[in-house]
Amino acid sequence: MSAKNPPLRPARLFVLLAREAPVGVILRRGPKDWVQMIKWHTDTDKFEAGQWLRGEVSEYSGDLSPDGKLLLYDFFHKRLANALEMQKLKTDKILGYLAVSKPPYFTALALWEYMAIPDGQFINNSTIRFYDYRGWHPTRTVPQLNIDIQPYEGDPIYQWVPNKDIFMVNQGWQTVQIGKYAMGKFDPPYIWSKSSVDFVLNTSYALYESGQKQGGSHNQFTYSISMDEGKTQTVLKGVNWADFDQQGRLVLAKHGKLFSGAFDNGDLKLTELADFNANKPDPQPAPDWAQKW
Repeated sequence: MSAKNPPLRPARLFVLLAREAPVGVILRRGPKDWVQMIKWHTDTDKFEAGQWLRGEVSEYSGDLSPDGKLLLYDFFHKRLANALEMQKLKTDKILGYLAVSKPPYFTALALWEYMAIPDGQFINNSTIRFYDYRGWHPTRTVPQLNIDIQPYEGDPIYQWVPNKDIFMVNQGWQTVQIGKYAMGKFDPPYIWSKSSVDFVLNTSYALYESGQKQGGSHNQFTYSISMDEGKTQTVLKGVNWADFDQQGRLVLAKHGKLFSGAFDNGDLKLTELADFNANKPDPQPAPDWAQKW
């Protein structure tokens, strides 16, 4: 299952899949704090290279509209370590925000300055649900969108804990085990699963990594496959994202490459769909169509 000749510092890929259309949005990380958005047509495996952004785009705090036409993403500048630190910085720049854009571009159609809310998600193609924390909530109205506010009672300092579970359930995963945070890790870990006809895809989250490496991210997930009612388990080594696409294929990211996977006589065979390691930062403005509703 190993990819041949992985680069020394491969890009890191994360994918959001639309729930009602054969569309995916790839967040390609690296070098350092650069992120590129790429649109993936999962039915044809065609890719549209999109915009570059310098900073952190949170992997588990955004959502793709069911039709794949709008992306809600959570951005913060590398200087903004957390919501509380923002209050100590004296700057006129907006260092963190939630935004809605048209993939594969980051240019914001709507933007809310960072307010320490743990998550947002599309309820339908025109409605976004935000989770309010102690009265901090979006005050800007957007005529093209309906905003639904739901209460959130968690601790903003540890908001990544329930945030992951909200995101995973919204993406169709089933929560198998709720993790307990203590001393920089989860013991027991969070565990989620998704089932296909032939096997179960599992992922667990046990470690929060505060530092960020080139092409990396804060989120450390481990993926595995269970077969024969759990009797056989295969760890997907080196895989930093995996899911079933809208056609039911196992798809995964490893060493800056995207693969589809299928079992052949009990062995997992990978087919490379795309290699994004050669992409280099080239910040350009979005085209006119992506700058307006």
